[in-house]
Amino acid sequence: MKRQLTVLVLISILATLAFQAPVMAGSSHSGKWQETEQARLAEFELQLAQLHSELRLAGLATGIVRGKELWWFKGYGYADLENKTPVTRDTPFHLASLTKTFASTVVMQLVEQGKLDLDTPASEFGIDLQSRGTVTVRHIFSHTSKGNPGEHYSYDGSRFGKLDRVIEQITGRTFKANLDALIVRPLRLKNTGAMTDDLQTRLASPYTLDQSRNLVPGTYPTYFGTSAGLVASVSDYAKYIGAIKENLFLRPQTQAIAFAPSKTSFGTDLPYGLGWFVEFVDGTKLIWHYGLWNSISTLVLMVPEKDMVFLAFANTDGLSRGFGLGRGRIRQSPAAKIFLRKFVFDSKR
Repeated sequence: MKRQLTVLVLISILATLAFQAPVMAGSSHSGKWQETEQARLAEFELQLAQLHSELRLAGLATGIVRGKELWWFKGYGYADLENKTPVTRDTPFHLASLTKTFASTVVMQLVEQGKLDLDTPASEFGIDLQSRGTVTVRHIFSHTSKGNPGEHYSYDGSRFGKLDRVIEQITGRTFKANLDALIVRPLRLKNTGAMTDDLQTRLASPYTLDQSRNLVPGTYPTYFGTSAGLVASVSDYAKYIGAIKENLFLRPQTQAIAFAPSKTSFGTDLPYGLGWFVEFVDGTKLIWHYGLWNSISTLVLMVPEKDMVFLAFANTDGLSRGFGLGRGRIRQSPAAKIFLRKFVFDSKR
């Protein structure tokens, strides 16, 4: 079994470029591309192919959103190695912590509707976290609940998951039910939900590396909540991003709160907003999040200045593991680094 998977991986490195041509939304614009942009995109695709090989990824789905649409897509490797199932724009991947970006919208809707004050003590929702002071919903939301609440940032997915109780007590229904009613059904997302949902396309199979760095079958976690558990395809996530840009869920001023760096009680900016990482690199604002769990690594990177959003989903953990992304440094991500060099900082220079 292991030998078969290894052979398939080697085959995929060559085959993926042959049968998976990039997909560009709005083909009517293709004739307007400048040669420099075409060359940049071609080099970008090649570097992602090299990354796919170097990180020993099984399948990799990448996309760029411009405006409200998925402008470019390219799949590498396989969603299922044994059956050689190609990665498409509709292939659902487990998102891990990218689920938090959806939770951000659900919670901020409650804030906008006046149903939730973020500075409410978490204990009022039956949340008991050991701390040296009063932990509020805002502290949990911004990863500042440890130690003296509000004094420092420490990424903690398990604590973030306590937002489940906040949502349930205010709305009387689960996070999943709110997600379906507020986002999934209105946007007609066919490949977004829990692993147990009836999706239109089959979920990408999980893989992990053995001690010899061979890809072998893995397992996905079964937890589902505000912290992690959602699955989605690149095309569906692109629709979600487009809806955020159109302010279909939140008023601009409310969305801006989630997209702003949180501050410590001393007034110091932190690398996290509310459900999103927020970072300024060379004067450019970057809004992003990563996902990492068993057989999962994902990334979303928004660059408002360029009106571009980069997506990268994998069914192995190589995109995220070992890069310390929880500390809030997006340039530690090898996939993000390639995108930023090609489409943000290189073009600025």
